[in-house]
Amino acid sequence: MYLIISTDKNSCFSVARAKSKIEKIVTVKKPFKQTELLLKNISSLIDFKKVKGIIVNQGPGEFSALRIGISTANALAFALSLPIVGICLKVELEATEKEKIELLWQSGKSKITKVKSSKIILPYYDKEPNITVKK
Repeated sequence: MYLIISTDKNSCFSVARAKSKIEKIVTVKKPFKQTELLLKNISSLIDFKKVKGIIVNQGPGEFSALRIGISTANALAFALSLPIVGICLKVELEATEKEKIELLWQSGKSKITKVKSSKIILPYYDKEPNITVKK
């Protein structure tokens, strides 16, 4: 089983599990709640002992949302000694969460089987972070 994580927006996130195809997608539409709810939803979706690899949305997307999803994916891959791949989705933020998960699975399923060990995935922001207000 593979874990798929997509957190490119602050307003919602999605996690999914897949084997030969996507089996289940969970989308949480609670703004700015990735920190509190991401791992909880992953835990309820999968059995960590059965996970063979992680596919994560690498961006582009919103700064904090990407950092939370990618750092969670990296931590799980490291802790569980799993292969991980990051996929840059060149889609609009308006694409549905289901569409993003499907694109991540289609792009990542062939790559994840070629990865031998865990590596660090870095976010792709597509622009400079804008996290402060100019004075």
